[in-house]
Amino acid sequence: MTKEERIICVGCPLACEVRLTIDDKGEVIEIADNKCKEGKKYAIEEYKNPVRILTATVLTRESKHALLPVRTNKPILKWMLRQGMYEIAKVEAKPPVRAGQSLITNLLDTGADLVASADLVD
Repeated sequence: MTKEERIICVGCPLACEVRLTIDDKGEVIEIADNKCKEGKKYAIEEYKNPVRILTATVLTRESKHALLPVRTNKPILKWMLRQGMYEIAKVEAKPPVRAGQSLITNLLDTGADLVASADLVD
């Protein structure tokens, strides 16, 4: 018994709705409706191993700004986003912090660091 998955490719402005046919073992056996090679590659990766850059804000102290925008410096597995948010909620930033500065190293053992997206200098 096969199933069908549809994934919208964000690899280019065309935003193709790529159709994947999946077998009983979870393997992709057919790919259709992509308009370029990138769409095919993106859809397979998104199906097998979806990842995202985690963006958030952290509380600050001793600053006139209440929040500091942060993000991971590389994508992490999509299913780890919620757990990552719990870890980020424990962080408080205190000036001075420079954009790109790491606030958490190796977040959840993913190899990704949580970095400041802006300067926090007061």
